[in-house]
Amino acid sequence: MIQMRRARTVLGAAGLLAVIGGAAACGSGGERVAGQVAAESSACARIHGQLAAGQAVDVGAAQQCDQVEFGALENERQAARAAGEKPAMRNSATCEAVNARAARGDATLDFNLAFHCRQRERFANTVNAQNGVGEPNKVTSLCLGVRARKARGEAVDPFVRSFCDKEEAAAGGAGTGGQGGQAGAGQTAAPTPAASAPAAPSASPAPPSTPPASNGAGAGSVVCAGSTVTLSGESGAPAASSNTLPIGSRVKVTNLDNGKSTTVRVTSVSGSCTLLNNAAFEQVREPGKFLIRRARIERVA
Repeated sequence: MIQMRRARTVLGAAGLLAVIGGAAACGSGGERVAGQVAAESSACARIHGQLAAGQAVDVGAAQQCDQVEFGALENERQAARAAGEKPAMRNSATCEAVNARAARGDATLDFNLAFHCRQRERFANTVNAQNGVGEPNKVTSLCLGVRARKARGEAVDPFVRSFCDKEEAAAGGAGTGGQGGQAGAGQTAAPTPAASAPAAPSASPAPPSTPPASNGAGAGSVVCAGSTVTLSGESGAPAASSNTLPIGSRVKVTNLDNGKSTTVRVTSVSGSCTLLNNAAFEQVREPGKFLIRRARIERVA
């Protein structure tokens, strides 16, 4: 146990996960595994430093660090739960650094990375609130950044404003409507072109061929027409969570931008029409994207 704690101190969360997984790799392979773990930990530490300094980072590498760190944190949380404790779900060190910049309204932060960590944070907030270890309807860092940008009189992209408005409304806030001025001041500035935030263009409307929404309808019906789909951050076999479809139902999600689709079972409740877990999202995603802006969501038999 003492050796494990020392390893965690030296290698960090990313290193700990790899050490646990490679504990049996003693003898000839042990040095190689230790070297690989140290290299991964060092790379993630550099990314943390770059994020803290307001610099651009390799988005793919940052997301990989988050995956490893999140896995280690989740292992710890599940072990604590098995011991009868009620631990909170935490964000990875990488997403903590991303969220710190997002909360300041840092316009130089890569949107896909900020949105990825927003989804992690949102899911953790929901789980913690349900378990009584966190406040309900907590506004995410990305939407706190929208507040900050409004306070500075900066433009807010309509797509970002659309989901932050919902967060603010759920939290009892004044919302993020409008393009500038103080939040809640009742001022309405002139519209700003969507091109002001190229990393986060306005959500594309569903194609005309998409049938009307039919929430709670029978098999074969489209539900939540026009909704976007992203990932919940949950691991395991392909599955979905929903605030519209009951647990146990099956849902087919089609990414209309690449034609890929996946059919999975709803296994939990979320704050959106449909969230896909990591494995399901991988089946339909476009490389480097963490949001399906044009999706068809169908309930199937």
